[in-house]
Amino acid sequence: MSTDEIPLLELRNVSKTFRSAAGETIHAVRAVSLAVRRGETVALVGESGSGKSTLGRIALGLIRPDAGEVLLDGRSFASLSSRAFREARQAMQPVFQDATASLNPRRTVRELMAQALRRHGGSVDVHAAAILDSVGLRPGSQYLDRLPHELSGGQRQRLAIARALAVEPALIVADEPLSGADVSIRGQVLNLLLDLQEARSIAYVMITHDISIARAFADRAAVMLRGEIVESGTVDEVLVEPKHEYTRRLLAAVPELDRRAW
Repeated sequence: MSTDEIPLLELRNVSKTFRSAAGETIHAVRAVSLAVRRGETVALVGESGSGKSTLGRIALGLIRPDAGEVLLDGRSFASLSSRAFREARQAMQPVFQDATASLNPRRTVRELMAQALRRHGGSVDVHAAAILDSVGLRPGSQYLDRLPHELSGGQRQRLAIARALAVEPALIVADEPLSGADVSIRGQVLNLLLDLQEARSIAYVMITHDISIARAFADRAAVMLRGEIVESGTVDEVLVEPKHEYTRRLLAAVPELDRRAW
């Protein structure tokens, strides 16, 4: 297999179970396989509790699967030393649903960005301001001394994206990054992610319960139900002409998001 054919990220038959407080075994992910190529967007779609977020955390190496393996650039996480694993994980960064909760309220934007930029030489302020500019926080230098609570919701989400970009990742796993955002912020963030993908060839795993967002944003989609992928393929195959009854029910339950309106 040539380098171009090796997926950036590949999950092979990964499974994960948890034990509830009552002692019940919960099968969060069941023998799921998924591949993500460079520069593409794959949407994980399903209702709450379907296993999407657990799968995303397995992909990021934040949770170890009970079975199966995760490969990045063809290298299995299980084969890496602790140091090599930490280095490899720099290529993947998360953007979580609640940007406010993911940002230390006591740290300024400069301090938050400096944590991500610690491996770069030169001025942190110069690097941080440039990245802030790239996500639409302009001029970036004017945001460096602000605290998260001094930013709007849309600005905090842009800051979360900027912090993820600071390590120059090849892949971003975005877990419901638009949940609770109003229409204008949703459009701004989606357009920003698309622009960054075009400029930097970043791949995305977009975790969402909203099929309309997946249909407007993704190249391929995988629909999850009770820890399993029940349907996958191109967006047109899955989200325009679905074959599975569960996918059809999801489609019937969500409003249309017109990409042209962004």
